[in-house]
Amino acid sequence: MIAVSCFGFSTKAAGVEVCEVHSDVERASGRFSIDIPGNTLAVTSSYFPLEAGETVTISAVYSPRSASVDFGLIAPDSLFYPFRAENGSFDKTIEVNQRGYYTLAVRNNSSFDISVSGFVTY
Repeated sequence: MIAVSCFGFSTKAAGVEVCEVHSDVERASGRFSIDIPGNTLAVTSSYFPLEAGETVTISAVYSPRSASVDFGLIAPDSLFYPFRAENGSFDKTIEVNQRGYYTLAVRNNSSFDISVSGFVTY
C-alpha cells in the first residue's frame, strides 16, 4: 500500500505542490503506483544509495496519456533532475554523477490528476 501526503513547497516555480509518497522502493528494484494531483511533484520517502557512475532505470506508464509528466531523481544536492515523458510512458536509464542518496520523483505538470505505475531498478 502506498500513502501520499501533500504539502505546499516554495520554489522558483511558484504554485508547485509537493507530495511525499510512502512506498517500498528500498531494494535494488521496486514497483510503484500513485495518483498525483495536478501541478504536483510526488517524491518517494525511500532513498537509495548510489556511487557516481551508477545507473537507475525508471519504466512507467501514466494516464491520461495527454498529461505533461516529468520523471527523475532528487539528488544528494536536493535538486530534481527531470526527464520529460511522452504519450503515456517513460523508460529511461539515468547515470548519476554524484555519490549519495537519491529518491524517485514524478512531476505532474498538468492541471488535472494523473495515475502512474511502474518500476525503478538500481
